[in-house]
Amino acid sequence: MSFHQYMQSRQRLQFQAVGEFLYIEASPDMVSITTERGGYQLKQGAQIIDPKLTGMVTVENMGEAGTVTIICGYGRYIPPSDGQKVEVTALPSVTLSPEQEINIGTMPKVALVDGQAVKVSAQPPVQIAANQQVAVSSLPPVTLDANQQVAVASLPKVQLETGQAVKVYANNPLMTKPVIAQQAASRVLTVATGKIDIAANASRCHILLKASPANTAAIVLGTGWELAAGEQLKLETSAALSFTGTDGDTIQMIEVTR
Repeated sequence: MSFHQYMQSRQRLQFQAVGEFLYIEASPDMVSITTERGGYQLKQGAQIIDPKLTGMVTVENMGEAGTVTIICGYGRYIPPSDGQKVEVTALPSVTLSPEQEINIGTMPKVALVDGQAVKVSAQPPVQIAANQQVAVSSLPPVTLDANQQVAVASLPKVQLETGQAVKVYANNPLMTKPVIAQQAASRVLTVATGKIDIAANASRCHILLKASPANTAAIVLGTGWELAAGEQLKLETSAALSFTGTDGDTIQMIEVTR
């Protein structure tokens, strides 16, 4: 594992070190090395020996712009004395004995530079335990090929915020089924102590009202709608209704419910 980059003065870069030693093979001047176990300032030819060196390493060029070359590996690095270079092209395979295992429960942090990307080509099957959930915050754009379809078996409940609306577009007319009334009840209500109150009824489709022809004065609905003697009114509401009028006058009512 090696690091070879042209670095500007005070520029910082990161790379993943694997091994026990870190050797500064080339640098314009002092370089600052920060590992997961501490920080160092080294010049060309210096090295760090640490059995737990493996991890993310931050390199900062403390001198003028130039090429910084760092070599990492296992054991202790001894630079060639005759000017030749040592290049590691392959490592032997590692065989685990029975009952041996490798714990990769934690991994060092990896920082990507601008323009780099990580591509995941495959993932192992994932099994969700009881009461576990997977939350998907976003999905990439999906393009369907010719003759492909997406079937949606069910959708979660949707709650609209204040001011939001849902528009439905259809090429064919939408067929709606009218609400069929199941019951109609009639009553005669008499003004007492100057008022008549009709309770709300969630099952009500509509209500038919008629001021008695024998009334001596108009009966007022709410705060201003007057019903003269003999006048009729149909209201499609399930809300409570309140009337005021002269004691003894009456309203004929038919309440139609589902």
